[in-house]
Amino acid sequence: MGVFNFFQNSKIPTTSFTQFRNKLVALRSSNLYLYDFNLPKAISFPYDFWKEVIKIYKYTDRDGLERAFSIFWADGEILFTQVKTGSSKMVKSGGSIQVKYSHHPTKDGYARKELYLDEKLLKKRDIYHKKVPKNLEVQYLFNIHTHPKHISSDNKKYYNFFSAQDIKSLISSKAIITGLITDNLWLLIRTDKTPSDVSYLLDNKVSQEYVEKDLHIGLYKAEFNKKAYRYKYVKSI
Repeated sequence: MGVFNFFQNSKIPTTSFTQFRNKLVALRSSNLYLYDFNLPKAISFPYDFWKEVIKIYKYTDRDGLERAFSIFWADGEILFTQVKTGSSKMVKSGGSIQVKYSHHPTKDGYARKELYLDEKLLKKRDIYHKKVPKNLEVQYLFNIHTHPKHISSDNKKYYNFFSAQDIKSLISSKAIITGLITDNLWLLIRTDKTPSDVSYLLDNKVSQEYVEKDLHIGLYKAEFNKKAYRYKYVKSI
């Protein structure tokens, strides 16, 4: 990224992942989608998010197998479901998250918070009783999968973009967002103008420009550990 692009990108307003999460939850509860002009121009993610993304990228980069996982918001924490490993061409995700509070076995005035992933205890912590929420908040946010690297005839590394099937799955599931990990993070965010039927879509039609202009899906790209910028605003990062 050149000096000009650095200063140009620093001026782009950024939405934090927490702010974006709140917007996603509100939309899901109302069965609505974002207006195209209301899509964030840039989204920032916390350290724990990037730690998991990079770890999963390395797994796929090493063995060439696609992986998938789901992201949940569980009482103030971002959680990844168990990573599912597929073949070099496809993978399916799954998983469930639970949050439980109970009286602390030894500390007066404290509760024990436990987070379960696929019914297995993932982590636990002590919470002061006045900070225990009245309502548990566990929400599915979106799915991310990986694509392995390929080597061209002139020995250059490249990655495939979202496939037509990836986009069909996004539309048919009525999800708002889906993600892809290559050597960058890519996000697709459905808008109110996105068609409800893309059964006609073929892989040779799918490109960055087609996704944004023809399907009216917000496209974002992020280098690891950096912000995700809307592709239409900053195409050179």
